[in-house]
Amino acid sequence: MNAPYENRLWPFVSHHLYNYEFAPHLHNQIEIIYIVRGSCMVTIDDTTMRAHAGELFLIFPYRIHNFTDTADCEVIVQVFEPEYAPEYIPYLSDSVPQSPLVKSPGEDCVQAIYKAEQYYLDKAPSRVIKAYVALYMNLIFDQLQMVPAPVQNSQSTMHALLTYVSSHYTEDLSLEILAEKLHVTPYYISRIFNKVLHVSFPDYVNHMRLDYAAELLRSSDLSVSEISYQSGFPCERTFYRVFRQTYHTTPLKYRKK
Repeated sequence: MNAPYENRLWPFVSHHLYNYEFAPHLHNQIEIIYIVRGSCMVTIDDTTMRAHAGELFLIFPYRIHNFTDTADCEVIVQVFEPEYAPEYIPYLSDSVPQSPLVKSPGEDCVQAIYKAEQYYLDKAPSRVIKAYVALYMNLIFDQLQMVPAPVQNSQSTMHALLTYVSSHYTEDLSLEILAEKLHVTPYYISRIFNKVLHVSFPDYVNHMRLDYAAELLRSSDLSVSEISYQSGFPCERTFYRVFRQTYHTTPLKYRKK
């Protein structure tokens, strides 16, 4: 679930993932990552930490984050609008956890995460899911110490790049378009993606489009052709090719799983 991102149709999503890595990304929702089994490396802004089974991360909106080194790792990732935890909205604009890693979330917190996942899969009313999100957010915040958010992150070129891409990846998007919008050169943008994010610009955009397409395949009745178009792919043939390369199956077979 890459990232997981803006332009969502759903105010809450839950993914149970195995050995899955995310490129650096950001979005305007809150995200939690609970490590069910194994371990992985999680990077939030400039801090990288290894998380082990039974631990979780809380990630605030608009923080650049990714996780890697996920061999034999099973995680639950839940991404939701701040309205699912309205009590904590005042903290989101100018604060971040001093450490986003919660080493011992407790059995009640973990069970609430599983309940939110199950009710999401059962397509329960949002008020039911909100109740469990509110419960586990209360339990998580009891273990956090808040500090002022680092201003420089919201002003960095990379932050501006990812913010724009996360809002426009379903549209026609190229290095030239992005360079014009952000008043930098295409070469400069390409260098940031390759040298800093360790992924090419086309691969990064395709990754976000594929994640969005996979979510549509799971949660909608749209045709594959419509999903290809809504996800931003220039043609259905390209969509099939990159989907198979990433998921090792076709969109139709993925939907039937």
